[in-house]
Formats: sequence, structure tokens, C-alpha cells
Amino acid sequence: MRDKKWQIFEDYLVERLKEIDPYCRPTIGSGNKGEKTDIKTDCGLGIEAKQRNTKSITIDNEVFKKLCSEIPLHSDRIPMLALENKEGKRWAVLDLDDFLDLYIELTQYRERGIENDR
Repeated sequence: MRDKKWQIFEDYLVERLKEIDPYCRPTIGSGNKGEKTDIKTDCGLGIEAKQRNTKSITIDNEVFKKLCSEIPLHSDRIPMLALENKEGKRWAVLDLDDFLDLYIELTQYRERGIENDR
């Protein structure tokens, strides 16, 4: 297991996502060695992970814009900024429309499931 705080955070993300993508892994060089984003996954997310040694977290618009630009236009992947502060609190930041689209789809899926169970 890797031991730097940002590596531990990336490993946490990978382990959670392995529930839906068993081949999920941190990218080589954490996105700096030819692979885009910090986490390689086929689950539909482009993930940039940021671990900070501060209590407060600031969302850097330039980092989010860069993340968005790394996802091809024809792709249906959703850019997500994963953040962790020094207390270990974690957040996911994504575009509001992407979040609403996901939430509406989830709600409709659940409603269909309930109707099919009747």
C-alpha cells in the first residue's frame, strides 16, 4: 500500500469504485505520465483527486476546467473533482447539470424498479 496522504486518498477512491469496476486503478504518475485524470476507470467518471493538509477546501476553477478539457467531447464520462481535507472529510465536486442529470436518472430508475415489483 502506498503511504503518502494523497496516495492513500486515491487508493480509497479506487477501492470504492472497484465495487462497479474491478479493473479500476490509480493512473501512472497520478495523471502526470501520459494518462489523463488520477483514476483509471470505466465507470463513466473522469476523476481528479486532491488531498489537502488544510481544514478548509477551496475549489480551484482552473483545475476543474483542466479536468473537463481532458475528457474527449464525444465521451459520456463525467468530470469529478474528489477532495479530502486534513481531517479526512471527503467531497465530490461536479457540474450541477451533470449532478442533476444523474440524480434524475437514478430517481427514474428507482421508480421503474418499484413499479416492476408490483
